[in-house]
Amino acid sequence: MSLLTEQELIIALQAHKPAACEQLIESYSTLVYRVVYNILRSSQDAEDALQETFVIIYNKIGDFRGQSKLSSWIYRIATNTALNCIKRKQRKEDKDGPLGDDDDMEMALSDVLTPLPEELLASQEAVSLVHEALQELSPKLRAALVLFELEGLSMKETAVALDISESAAKLRVRRARITLHRILTRQMPEATDA
Repeated sequence: MSLLTEQELIIALQAHKPAACEQLIESYSTLVYRVVYNILRSSQDAEDALQETFVIIYNKIGDFRGQSKLSSWIYRIATNTALNCIKRKQRKEDKDGPLGDDDDMEMALSDVLTPLPEELLASQEAVSLVHEALQELSPKLRAALVLFELEGLSMKETAVALDISESAAKLRVRRARITLHRILTRQMPEATDA
């Protein structure tokens, strides 16, 4: 079976054709997983959010108006699903706590060439500090930073995915960067003394 164009895929999904659903999952599962994982920082939560995202897409495809690219709409659903997961977890735990899995460090921030052992230790510590700092950001700031910095979306695409104005997206990314810098400065005071 040849791949459908985006418009053909949307029409086939709206007709609930199984082959279209398969193409959707094959085409977008990596993107969705990456987004939800980088927001949730937990493999189990990301797997759950991945499945939930595709269920929502399947159920809501009739609402897709084509005013943006399908991928932008999917980013929005994935982001909202991850943020809703955080809200549910916070309600369940009835407190703000770290949501990440400390042993799960395989994603975007840990791209490192094969360094010397002492460099590897230092870089692993730095990656760990960044992951911890990301967890201290509010879910909305973390989502904006993940979409813009880690996913490489433009500011306009980030705004669409978050369903906010472009200026609000710029503000969230800026606040996230500033907050992340403050957190990292607090965690690594020796770096500022040099």
